[in-house]
Amino acid sequence: MSEYIYKVGDDFESDDKEYVALKTDKGQQITVALGVSGVPFKGRFDKESIFFSYDSDYKDTVQEIMEKITSDKYADQRDEIEKHRREKDYLFFIPAVAEILRMTEGTLRRRPLDIQLAVCKRYADIWGCDTYTIQHKLRDAMMLIIKPELTDSDKEKAVGKD
Repeated sequence: MSEYIYKVGDDFESDDKEYVALKTDKGQQITVALGVSGVPFKGRFDKESIFFSYDSDYKDTVQEIMEKITSDKYADQRDEIEKHRREKDYLFFIPAVAEILRMTEGTLRRRPLDIQLAVCKRYADIWGCDTYTIQHKLRDAMMLIIKPELTDSDKEKAVGKD
């Protein structure tokens, strides 16, 4: 048993809870992904294991997160992401980001470099989340970065004052 036990999540109401107990050293990654994905959960983890309960309405989300972070199926992707994060080579993720955003690589590469970097870094930070969350977080990042400022006349047209 490790020296520190981290308590994570918040109390939540649910008529149907699911429980997970797993021997893994990836407890922190799992709890971050659960939190970012909006899964109501509460539990604890240490260096060797994780235990948590969650609302069963989120079972598919939790299964996808657990598979990405702990299964051998995603081991190569985990290693690749970790390698490129260490080297700060975020543009390596452009093909994956473009696919998730349902755009071509060329369309994404035509964006300014700071936009490419910001969106690819966001992908590297949240890759362990479920697909729905990744897609929406990347879209949000694109909108925050490229959203044009509305002029006063545009605002008036938007509210029907033309």
